[in-house]
Amino acid sequence: MSARSIVLKMFALVVLLTAAGLHQVQAQFIHPKIKSKETTIRRVVVLPAKVNVVRDSMKGPEGMAAESDELSVRVEKMVAEVLSKQKNVATLPPATPASAEGDSEQKYNVADFQTKFDDLLPKIMKKRSDVKKGRFSMGDEVLNLNLDKGADAIVFIRGEGKKLTGGKTAFTLLVGGVPAYLKLQIGIIDARNGEVLVYTDPIFPGDPTTAVDRLRKALEKGFKKLPAVKG
Repeated sequence: MSARSIVLKMFALVVLLTAAGLHQVQAQFIHPKIKSKETTIRRVVVLPAKVNVVRDSMKGPEGMAAESDELSVRVEKMVAEVLSKQKNVATLPPATPASAEGDSEQKYNVADFQTKFDDLLPKIMKKRSDVKKGRFSMGDEVLNLNLDKGADAIVFIRGEGKKLTGGKTAFTLLVGGVPAYLKLQIGIIDARNGEVLVYTDPIFPGDPTTAVDRLRKALEKGFKKLPAVKG
């Protein structure tokens, strides 16, 4: 057997094992009010996503600010697209303030609640199953966001990923290590009382900066348990 064949077989094995491991990690947790249909998510406001990716080379990881910004926008749009096409959930635009002063206040409120979600996220990740018991909430202060009155929920998106250089990819295949990946943390919060209605953390292997179809499929799986809106 040639050295090239051995390398290719090793690559295939690593990819299979990685994919299997990554997919085992992802999970979905739904609030009991969603399961009992006491609460139905028909319309959401998707807040700007925060997804950070790094480039990992033999010299170590380095930031990718521009790529992270681009990926954040792509993920945000893809979440809205998947919710619309797979679950018939409409996406509403953020509130449009009537004045410059109102616009400034709205931006402050959004930034404030993004921070509050960041503070809550570690607690959710530590005891994700508690979402199914209705134990997490951001409080009714979410009303201060002054969103469209038709909004049922607010979508918060966080993520982290790693892109490998060619040299680091070869090194990982031969020696082992964490491959390229993208992992997301998505929380859907009740727009009226702040309860965490849905938490899902889809993850998949491969270069996160080029992910389109892989991203869509991961999100479709990530929202699989969310009931679709009928009629």
